[in-house]
Amino acid sequence: MRKVFLDDLPKKYGVGANKDKLCIDWINSIGKIVSFTYQDISGELEIINHYKISGRHYLDIKYNNKIVKIESGSFLNCTLGNLLNKVITDFKYNINDIVNLKFSDIKILEQIRIPSDKSILMKGYKYKCLNCGNEDQIRENDLNNGKGCNVCCIPSKKILIGYNDLWTTHFKIACLMKYPQDGYESTHGSDKYKIFVCPDCGFEKPYLIHNLIKFGFSCPKCGDGISFANKVGFSLLEQLNIDFKPEHNFYKYRFDFYFELNDIKYNLEMDGALGHGNYNTLSKLSAQETREKDKERDNFTKIHNIKVIRIDCLKSDLEYIKNNILNSQLNELFDLSIIDWNKCDEFTNKSLVKIACDYWNSGIKISSEISKIMKLSKATIISYLKKGEKLGLCNYNAYNAGRRKIIQLSSEDKFIKNGLVLLKHKEIYILITLVIVVKINLNLKLQVVLNGCTKKIMKKCF
Repeated sequence: MRKVFLDDLPKKYGVGANKDKLCIDWINSIGKIVSFTYQDISGELEIINHYKISGRHYLDIKYNNKIVKIESGSFLNCTLGNLLNKVITDFKYNINDIVNLKFSDIKILEQIRIPSDKSILMKGYKYKCLNCGNEDQIRENDLNNGKGCNVCCIPSKKILIGYNDLWTTHFKIACLMKYPQDGYESTHGSDKYKIFVCPDCGFEKPYLIHNLIKFGFSCPKCGDGISFANKVGFSLLEQLNIDFKPEHNFYKYRFDFYFELNDIKYNLEMDGALGHGNYNTLSKLSAQETREKDKERDNFTKIHNIKVIRIDCLKSDLEYIKNNILNSQLNELFDLSIIDWNKCDEFTNKSLVKIACDYWNSGIKISSEISKIMKLSKATIISYLKKGEKLGLCNYNAYNAGRRKIIQLSSEDKFIKNGLVLLKHKEIYILITLVIVVKINLNLKLQVVLNGCTKKIMKKCF
């Protein structure tokens, strides 16, 4: 039996929710004597002091000239084992025992006492994790509650370099950190902000690490606006060498990818973390509303005989998306054994803005040509080039980007005005694209609109 007898202590009404309840008046209980029974021991305790720490009530109590600190709730429950030297000394686990837990198995190395927040020595153990090799200590109560290795648990409580640090688990993400040491002091589940640097333009941005792992790195300065999942899908379809259209519009709907195979129309949807039954932070739609939107889109595709293939891309993790692709209808339509998944991974870390600028800098000075190469709309390419020009990634000039240029006249006698070119001599060469030169013969009249929107050749040119 364990009990403290509190009838003689002064009482007062509590506050807030306890305003109608009589509680112990601890301040006026200082100096009072309280009788107790603890197992086979009976006696009297003296309340020496009362104080608060972080809003919690604590007492100093005295028994046989020994004074200990105890929380008021523990005192009320007669938790006096430490004061009476009656703490149970038997350990549940023995040295060399193997304890099977949810995330790993641990081996008991030593039985120890671990101080608690209340300065009470608790039973505990030194252990070695048989999964990761981590050696640490754990309280018996925590072990009984299923807690195990503080490295293998999710989320990790301890960093073991070479096992769960960011450099080991997410090397490419760690490469973006401004301070490399942060990668050794963080795990992929960390809820701390760290500074990351865009590899293309050098822009620095603080990110919550676990959000960056989940959604991928997107530079607000030179970012292309394409999600991690859609970049995986883009690289996948390119490697399959099929004709496809990204961000394809049907009526009022936009689909991630559209392609045709054996006269059958397909939409490939890379269902990421926004929408698809999840709260959409951009449009403020609820989970139910996003499901209704998907259902509405699916009904639209059925009416137009378009088959929809949905890939779960809830995690911005290549292995996660890869496994879902391999378990999808895509694996029935195509031979996915030819896919180089490392290429997909590399593509996710590239900015399409930078790629478009690289094409421009290589000599392809017409936006429509870059559009064909990258399989993106001309408007998208122009927006990328404009952004790149502002960032100093290219020297894009919107006027010259679509202009047809006259590169050679064979004589000094020429007349160019308001887009009209009048030929009087033997040969003239007009650059139609960067690689196609059209040869115009004697006495031909033609009209070229210099902004590149239209052209009219009034005689046969070849």
